[in-house]
Amino acid sequence: MNSTNYEITFNVRSKEATQVGSLNTDIIVNLPSSIVIPENYWCEMSVVAAEIPLSFYNISAALQNNKFEYYTNLSIFLNTITIPSGNYTVDTLMVIINAAQSHFVMTYNDTFNKFYLTLNVAISDLIMLYDITNYWNQIFGVFNNQLIIYPGDYLNGVCNLASVHSLQIRTDLNTGSTISTSNPNSSVCQKIPLLTNATGIIIHNKTNYIQKSYIKYGSIKSFNLQITEQNNKLIDLNGCVYELSFLFKIIKVESHISEEQKISRSERLKSQPIQQIETQPIQQIETQPIQQIETQPIQPIDENQPITLTDIANELLS
Repeated sequence: MNSTNYEITFNVRSKEATQVGSLNTDIIVNLPSSIVIPENYWCEMSVVAAEIPLSFYNISAALQNNKFEYYTNLSIFLNTITIPSGNYTVDTLMVIINAAQSHFVMTYNDTFNKFYLTLNVAISDLIMLYDITNYWNQIFGVFNNQLIIYPGDYLNGVCNLASVHSLQIRTDLNTGSTISTSNPNSSVCQKIPLLTNATGIIIHNKTNYIQKSYIKYGSIKSFNLQITEQNNKLIDLNGCVYELSFLFKIIKVESHISEEQKISRSERLKSQPIQQIETQPIQQIETQPIQQIETQPIQPIDENQPITLTDIANELLS
């Protein structure tokens, strides 16, 4: 595809792409033929449709939030409880934690949306550590280091089992059209909100906000496609198949400017005052009147009278 002024919609089915790792949300997409970007043209890329099953768990190894860790006064060693990946409520989560240890009993207060830890008699204190680099303990409400003294206390933060806020569609095309607070050149080409519950289908179409990314040179034959959550962790769809539709549009460089931008520029130019050019008046050249030359009338010659030398001399001296 090397002609100009065209657009093409390319449908991606995850089961027909090349999976990179252990999750099918990291794939290589191969186009049937290259999309060539001519000189003075850009390729406008957008995700115009998506159907993704909400089949991922709110607690999983992929999200790195499936552990509960703490220290007690009984040992210098870290106590780690690994939670099997799954969709948990506060009640099912408490069952897992209480069955895995004997240092405390975890209960939940729905008024405060907080977990309470009641320490056993042998435990005089319990230390919860917060680490910004991982997501362990955060779903329970641990957002800073906390010392819990016998008989017990609430965890300092609220419980948050809504661990995935949105899906991020990412490519390695390096469009540079999206920035974030953590990355000035983000690979995100579309953000999709979660508008359905677990086991439903996440739908994205033209009724949603469509992000546009611009690829400025080269050609597109294949690209890496990833689906992550807001913290750039790959989503584990548990093997479920999904579909995405990409729109590739070849446009002239000038045409990426919206009509609003063109109107704004025009109004700005109209509002700028025209600078007057200062001119100097033309200086008049003084001219002197032409002096009249006095001429003597020519005396008529009498052809019958002979001319003498005296007459010539008088004429020359006159």
